[in-house]
Amino acid sequence: MGFAPKGISKLSELAIDVSKDWAAKRIRNLLNPTANQDAATKRYHDDNPGGISKLSELEIDVSKNWAAKLIKNIGAAVDDADALQKVQAILQAALTTEGDMLYRGASEAERIAGEYGMGMNFLHMSNTGQLLPEWTDIQGDIIYLTGAVNRIIKLATLAVPVPEISLVVAEDHSGGGHVIERDLTVPTPTIGAATALASSAAVGGYVAHDDDGVDTDETTEANNPTANDMHLLPDPGAVGDGSYFGGVTPYDYLVLNVGTAGAGVWTITWKYWDGDTWEALSFKGIKDQTNHFRTAGQRWVHIVRPGDWALKTIETLERYWIKGEATAYTSMATQPLGTQAWLGRYT
Repeated sequence: MGFAPKGISKLSELAIDVSKDWAAKRIRNLLNPTANQDAATKRYHDDNPGGISKLSELEIDVSKNWAAKLIKNIGAAVDDADALQKVQAILQAALTTEGDMLYRGASEAERIAGEYGMGMNFLHMSNTGQLLPEWTDIQGDIIYLTGAVNRIIKLATLAVPVPEISLVVAEDHSGGGHVIERDLTVPTPTIGAATALASSAAVGGYVAHDDDGVDTDETTEANNPTANDMHLLPDPGAVGDGSYFGGVTPYDYLVLNVGTAGAGVWTITWKYWDGDTWEALSFKGIKDQTNHFRTAGQRWVHIVRPGDWALKTIETLERYWIKGEATAYTSMATQPLGTQAWLGRYT
């Protein structure tokens, strides 16, 4: 007689060759999983929901498009790789130079660059009917209020001396004891003013120089307040162009009211005549405020008076001349023009 084939009796004997629909039947009493492919009980899943719960657990593996969502409440940046708060980003983008300040313009924040002037600049609203701040040097107000009679070189420096303290020891032996009385005497300090005195006057000569050899006497223009009638550089410019300022006697500074600030790329070098050739001037204090004729307003050129300064005749005018010469030139978008000029001496 024959025998029926023996069936399997253990799960280990079952070959898993297809995916299986369990027909809503349950698989029960599983051990906790130890590998990613292991099945898990409902309790284990509930107790271990998986996923990350902290940002520190998130691996940053790609750049991410934030789809117009915000990243809020970040800390202030510490180094160059840190993200910036909005206010930091605005300030760093707008304030690019030491001394810059920010103000609210018509519709957005705007920058105003720091301007030292004579060290006495102050901010005021420009005379345009709009709330637009601008720098003003106290020098201009003094000139205006005194009808161009007075100038100021530097405000008086108040020197407050440190009072000396003396100690007086008084001895009295009348009662058999030894008594010491200490009286501190503090003298009343006096305040002294160290004042730099100067006097300014009209220029003895002003000549606009073209490198082609053409000199134009504009002394009358330099000594009247008509705006923009001094041609500080010709248009177009070239190396060798410039402006001559002359005095009947040696002087210590030039005050130049630049009516129209030049725009372009060139370098102005200040020189003087030593009897044989033009030599570079040395500056002191504020140096050259004209910024190569590219800054408008009253600007000062403070020089060290040369010991070998010699007279020279230019356009029939025998004077002690200095010149602002274009020693490098690339381009000019706006021609620099002057309004008036003065020469001055320290006394």
